[in-house]
Amino acid sequence: MRENTSQNSRDRRIAVFAIAIFVCVFLGPFDTGDDLSFWDRVVFWTVAISTVGIFMEICILAAIESKWLTRVPMLFTIVIGSALGSVPGTSFVIALNKVFRPEHLEGALFPMLWFQVTVMGILIAGLELLINSRSQTARQETQDSNSVKSDEKTPSLLTPRLLQRLPTRLREGQIISMSMQDHYVEVTTTKGSEMILMRLSDAIDLLDGIEGVQTHRSHWAARAHASSLSRVDRRHQLALKDGRSVPVSNSYRANVEQMLNEKGQT
Repeated sequence: MRENTSQNSRDRRIAVFAIAIFVCVFLGPFDTGDDLSFWDRVVFWTVAISTVGIFMEICILAAIESKWLTRVPMLFTIVIGSALGSVPGTSFVIALNKVFRPEHLEGALFPMLWFQVTVMGILIAGLELLINSRSQTARQETQDSNSVKSDEKTPSLLTPRLLQRLPTRLREGQIISMSMQDHYVEVTTTKGSEMILMRLSDAIDLLDGIEGVQTHRSHWAARAHASSLSRVDRRHQLALKDGRSVPVSNSYRANVEQMLNEKGQT
């Protein structure tokens, strides 16, 4: 499941970048249509969008996972991440313009270029999230429509809200762990796993009493399925009863140790 979802996520990201490059090449924004030939625009926008996209992706993911932005709506989190990613992104765009059209930089101010790069980053990130959200919603509706009768037998009032967001086939299982994967939280249960478009902090809020502990800024483990804490190559890992393990960072290690001590396990 993880491999298929990760591959789909990469495919969608490539599709979004391809669409953005196609639009920029043929529309020639920021005077590139006047300053550059067709093939120069192809090279310029392919390099610009691909490279700036890497900066944006890193900063947006950092913003989504940041504990200081847990209460900030997802849209504003993306804006903050894009604004931060635009700083190195703008520097790269300036260097790229010096190669392809140095005269365009005459009189250009960094704040204005930064604003333009930020806007483009927000639009591209928003398009990617929109496609991901539509794909996830369509998949969820298909899965739910194929198992309506089974779903009606499930006492939804007794089911944690996070489980209610999973496909019906997984709702009877127990949540083992959760891990961030790009913009998604991978929820692993005793019946299988599923990727949900949300932040880890939001997923934890929806557990509704399921005991567990956050082991890392990107990982959470259920108390009932935690086994033992070990150290591998100077890094701590929490072993789970299904044979997997999740990383434990120093800032969360005390909480993990306390949980295991309460269970009588170390």
